[in-house]
Amino acid sequence: MTAKWFDRLAIFSIVLLLAWAPLVLGSNRLLPWIINASIISFGFVCWCLAKACGGRSMLKFSKVAIPLVSVGFVLTWGVIQWLPLDLGGLSNPIWSYAEQTLQQSIDGRITANAALTELSLVRLTSYLIFAWLVLYYGQDAENAELFLKTVIYSAFGYAFYGAWALSTGATDILWFGERPSKVDLSSTFVNRNSAATYFGMCALAATAYCYSELRKKLRRSGGSYGMSYFVESIFSRQVGLFFVISIMLWGALLLTHSRAGILSSLAGLLVFVFLVLGPFSIRDERANGSKTFSMIGVAGTALCGIVAILFASGQGLGSRLYRQGFGDSYRLEVYEIASNMISDYPLTGIGLGAFPTMMPFYPSSDLPVNLVWDKIHNSYLELIVGLGIPAAAIVLAVFGWAFYRCVKGTYARKKSKKFPVIGICSIVILGIHSLVDFSIEIQAVALVFICLLSLGVSQSFTTRELRK
Repeated sequence: MTAKWFDRLAIFSIVLLLAWAPLVLGSNRLLPWIINASIISFGFVCWCLAKACGGRSMLKFSKVAIPLVSVGFVLTWGVIQWLPLDLGGLSNPIWSYAEQTLQQSIDGRITANAALTELSLVRLTSYLIFAWLVLYYGQDAENAELFLKTVIYSAFGYAFYGAWALSTGATDILWFGERPSKVDLSSTFVNRNSAATYFGMCALAATAYCYSELRKKLRRSGGSYGMSYFVESIFSRQVGLFFVISIMLWGALLLTHSRAGILSSLAGLLVFVFLVLGPFSIRDERANGSKTFSMIGVAGTALCGIVAILFASGQGLGSRLYRQGFGDSYRLEVYEIASNMISDYPLTGIGLGAFPTMMPFYPSSDLPVNLVWDKIHNSYLELIVGLGIPAAAIVLAVFGWAFYRCVKGTYARKKSKKFPVIGICSIVILGIHSLVDFSIEIQAVALVFICLLSLGVSQSFTTRELRK
């Protein structure tokens, strides 16, 4: 087999993963994790074989070396947490308690739960490899289009299934167990908040793609067009398909009735509108009036569409906000417990994924005993609690670098602007939602986010930058 065939197999593995990941409860079970890791490993092996066969380089590693190496250091620290070594007395006290209880010698570790940390390391390593594959192959414009369309078309399929299940009153999530709510759209996800984050990112991706196609069509007209041509362009074949998909995805988002998911997605939409009025505008120096009309028209069309969907399907969200407001006293109590853990283990952390193990050591009378708190419901706190402040700061700095690259690409690139724009909006959505929930810890959501962000970064480099 030639390098070209191995490249095709690696690309196929990315497409397969993006389409399949949400199917089994959002890949929030052990078996899907194993399958996903196997698919990613297969893709990585194919990439290695393609390089060994002399395949052409699509992206120089030096362009993304700093963030990838930084994440590698974080993974190394996670391995140190997992190793059965008492480094300078840094072992978690839970091992001393276990030793006293079991009356036998037990090797100390920094992590409070070696099994959960090991599993988290496997997942994070898979994410890192997946990010590299998307960065590498996403440098090619055709591959980037393929990956983005896979995300959008797959989300449309899952939204359609979710709407069908909601309208028919289906009691089960396919063949995977009982549906937790009969009034909220969760599609194949267990949690409506995770579904909301997934559909929010995909809705904005579809909206950006729709606008990008419209932008091309209007620019090809040479600037001489009016309202009738503008409306006709929206419902043309190449634009109309993604317009319909966008409406469907925004409707699915609103039917989840997730407060944080919807509000964070609307924040992402506002950022998108700002970019439409700025660097992602329809630039046409020959017709400034048409340019201004187009920018305002597209922004107005997007906002009017969302308002229309909100009136049509947002009653459930309104009733939730009326009954529950925006706050959650239980989560605030968990945040306080997480803050206490950080103050106790500020540098070393308690180990990746080990929060459920340490939670019983921080009892609270304000939390109901019938609820199991295996998540902090704030991914920033979860990251700091698990890794410690220094390692968590590195991870956040990597996301900051990716955001900077997407912003730079939005202003610097003349073509393929939609990819860095989608990357920016995805960070906004997940960055806000992660303040109050754990959607990024659901593997399907994480994989789609990594794909959209990596595409934004890979397409943010100008031709001049790539030649350096």
